[in-house]
Amino acid sequence: MNDPAQNTRDFAGAIARGDSLAASSSYTSDALLQPPNAVAVAGRDAIAAFWRAGLDSGVRDIELTPSSERVHEGFAFELGVYVMRIETPEADSVVDRGRYLLVHERQADGSWLYAVEMLSPDLSAEVRT
Repeated sequence: MNDPAQNTRDFAGAIARGDSLAASSSYTSDALLQPPNAVAVAGRDAIAAFWRAGLDSGVRDIELTPSSERVHEGFAFELGVYVMRIETPEADSVVDRGRYLLVHERQADGSWLYAVEMLSPDLSAEVRT
């Protein structure tokens, strides 16, 4: 059984391994993901496809650092900052930084999964050569 923090570590580890299916297993079957400047992505299968597309386009890892967490009976809320590294052969490496909101939902087995995620990037990305 996991807790909200372990679920977040499991998600980040799956992204670092390039495993979109493992990453999507951190979400409930009917989760909502709100990426920046795009329509919301609904459901685990669509979220797996979203992260697969991100990995295919160069996402190499993501660090999620919580700044505030609140756990209630069936939900936990997490606010924090993220750092996402993107590398492509055609361009310089990019470091995308921003803030995130996660709503974790306790499952019947006592584990925690993401029910809602929202990413809000800073206005500028750092380009590394």
